[in-house]
Amino acid sequence: MSPRPPSSNAGLSLLEILLVSAILLVLAGVAVPVLTMTVEDARDTSCEQQLQRVRTAIDYYKFQHLELNPGYDPELDEWTLDAFLAQLLTASDQAGFTAAVGSVGYPFGPYLTEGIPANPYNDLDTILFLEPGRSGAGLPDDSTGWVYDADDGSFRANSSGLTQDGKPIYEL
Repeated sequence: MSPRPPSSNAGLSLLEILLVSAILLVLAGVAVPVLTMTVEDARDTSCEQQLQRVRTAIDYYKFQHLELNPGYDPELDEWTLDAFLAQLLTASDQAGFTAAVGSVGYPFGPYLTEGIPANPYNDLDTILFLEPGRSGAGLPDDSTGWVYDADDGSFRANSSGLTQDGKPIYEL
């Protein structure tokens, strides 16, 4: 008897292809939720870091300005968002007057050298400024990136969602 020549059917059967496809689908079903959770965890962490950065700047400003929260404009004798931004982003003197960084007589600041960061939940870097006595009722409303309350110096993310741990983002 003569030996049989080797078969030229070296391809995969339909059953083998279906089995490999099923395994890949199961792996994808496990990987996608883990990846989604990782992205959400990164967003939570980023928000907490941005909040800590700005809160530290506010605390440092208060320390150097006799416990006065940033936002009070001594020239206008009122609380304003413009004063808040200038006091954190430029140089200031003891009374809270601001000038360009390096100006003589303005030894304090800047406290935020890279500007106000964007809220990672809504990508907004705008601030809802609550003057002393103004209520924060109805917040968060997602209309700005952040909320600053000049009464107590609190700085919060203006986001109505929840973190991965189920905490309200506004209360971070």
